[in-house]
Formats: sequence, structure tokens, C-alpha cells
Amino acid sequence: MSHDNIAPANLVALDKRHVKAAAAVLARAFQDDPLLGYALSDRSEMKRGDPSPLIEYILSYCIRYGEVHATSTNLEGVAGWLTSDSYPMTPWKVIRSVPPSVILGLSRGGVTSRMRKAGACLDATHARLAPFRHWFLQIVGVDPRFQGKDCAGRLLRPMFSRIDEERLPCYVETLDEKNVRLYEHFGFELLDESEIPGTGICSWSMLRKAR
Repeated sequence: MSHDNIAPANLVALDKRHVKAAAAVLARAFQDDPLLGYALSDRSEMKRGDPSPLIEYILSYCIRYGEVHATSTNLEGVAGWLTSDSYPMTPWKVIRSVPPSVILGLSRGGVTSRMRKAGACLDATHARLAPFRHWFLQIVGVDPRFQGKDCAGRLLRPMFSRIDEERLPCYVETLDEKNVRLYEHFGFELLDESEIPGTGICSWSMLRKAR
């Protein structure tokens, strides 16, 4: 499965120069995300840290091995995509794509360890439910200032059109039940609902079938 890092029409393709700005947008969008809260909490004081470095980690990987798009140069919304042959993330691919300062910072804060435990469960579910060629909507968010203005639709529909042309399904997982109805609106069907062990966090796995 190949891709060329060229964004669909009406979207802007992001590269490593945009990672920090895009991560800041997604940090605001994910300020209440339960998994980021779990991963970034200080287990002694239960204080949540800044999610931007963890999002930089994800975006850097998606830029190297997938695609990252924005609604415009103003970055109202950002989405990171991977193909099934570039997921799950491997240590070697992470080293090749993520800045060392980001990796070291997350390791020192214990974030990497907490995310690895939760991620292993999500990866296992992903592998079980989608053992075929597909696209993976790894991360998507809209700056709170622009929510409710169809930014999510403008961000996702062009890519779904391209995926439909490729006749491939698309997988997504969400940790917020409110998003289930949103994804259903875009043609996804619920495959699984399960709790991530040791976190108290529930995950909803969904698939948009090939058209």
C-alpha cells in the first residue's frame, strides 16, 4: 500500500516544520482526553502534564510513515493517518521519526511506560478487528475555537473520498463515547467496546467499510 504525502484537494499537507504548531492545536482539542490524562498524570500527585510532547511524538511518526493534514494553513483542525503496513509503531521506526528530545522527555516522565501498557491493549484489539489492508485514522482534532463549524467534516471527507477510490476500509478508535455518533455520521460502524485494563478507560473501535 503506497502513499505520496500529498494532501487531498482543499487540505494542507503538514511536515515536520509544522509539528509543534499542530501539536498545540491538538493539545487544546484533547484537553479532556482520558488516555492522555492517564499517560501524563504524575502518579504521586495525579497532576496532568502538558500533552504537546506526546502529540508531537504521534504526529512525527505519522508524517514519516503516513500523512498529516490540516484544514488550512491556520490549522483549525489536524488529522494524522497511517496505512496498516506502518502500524503498530515499532521502536526502530519511532527512533527514525521522532526527535530524540521528545523521546527522552517522555521517557523521563514515565509517560512512555504508561502509554506502552495502554497502547499494547489498543494494538491487540486493532490487530484482531482489522487483520486486513486498511487506513488508520490515528489522531484527529479541531481547535476548540473552531468546533461546531464543520471543520471535522472538511478535514475528513476529502480523505474518505480518496480511501473510497482505493476501495479500502478505514479503522478508528475513540476513548470518548460522544465521538461514536460522530464517526457513525461518517459511515463507521461500531465493532467493539472494551476497557483498557488497569486504566478504567473504555475504548470504542470502529470500521468504515470499503466502498
